[in-house]
Amino acid sequence: MSGTEAYILNAVQTPTVLRTVYDSIDRGHTTKTELKTDTALSDDSLGQGLTGLQLVGFIGRREPDYYTVDLPWRSGRPHLDFRMGILHNLATEATPGDWGKQSVVLLNYQYLLDENVQVFDNDDKVIYDAMDELAERRGYRPYSQQGLITMNDVKFVNWSRLAEFLGLVYKAKGRTHTTYPDEELIYRSIELAANERGRTRIGLQEYVDWLNENLLLVSLTSNRNVPAPLSRVLFNLVREGHIRVVESGDASAVGLNRVPTRKGIDTNANSIEVVT
Repeated sequence: MSGTEAYILNAVQTPTVLRTVYDSIDRGHTTKTELKTDTALSDDSLGQGLTGLQLVGFIGRREPDYYTVDLPWRSGRPHLDFRMGILHNLATEATPGDWGKQSVVLLNYQYLLDENVQVFDNDDKVIYDAMDELAERRGYRPYSQQGLITMNDVKFVNWSRLAEFLGLVYKAKGRTHTTYPDEELIYRSIELAANERGRTRIGLQEYVDWLNENLLLVSLTSNRNVPAPLSRVLFNLVREGHIRVVESGDASAVGLNRVPTRKGIDTNANSIEVVT
């Protein structure tokens, strides 16, 4: 874990500039002067965009020009592809024992999933201290030239903004946010995970494993349930007719945590089937 690499929760306060700057470079504006003219961003906002895009592996540089790196998936929905690409690049570096410095983004979210924190305020010291404790237990210890980096009010606000931009939480009012992954993002991830196996159906355990490798850090509960915030999204996708949660083969059952029973969710479900 590099001590010289910038830390994304310090470097990016306004994540919407990431897309603005990426699209401008992709259109052929490859120098800082060209980017500033095309985007009309301030020096600070342009700097945030360039630094943030470098930290998530979306741009490179051959002096004096920047260039974009292809997104990992293309669905024809540019903002979804952009968000999923960032999450993918973060997930590929979130390796226990060899954590990338920006793994904080996913580790903080894993804390909310594991602890079923459905609503939080982004100045809640109890929560961000607990996020630090989870990260340390998992061996994530980010350093800068000033020493160990820990969460605080400013970093938690910046994390919340980035998580909202990525479709992981929603801002309810003021500092209050809800932990609820974007339905379109989750549905697309199910499609991708199943398609990689050449099927329209994927085991729930397989899907959780795919998420950990490609998008989010997710752990089943001790009684083999999907975390409640993700379970609620899967429930909604069933209700809307996009997926079924079914029993298929002899794999062990995986439950949906804290959702009601309904048609389309088998009692001993172990798989997700894409319907539409």
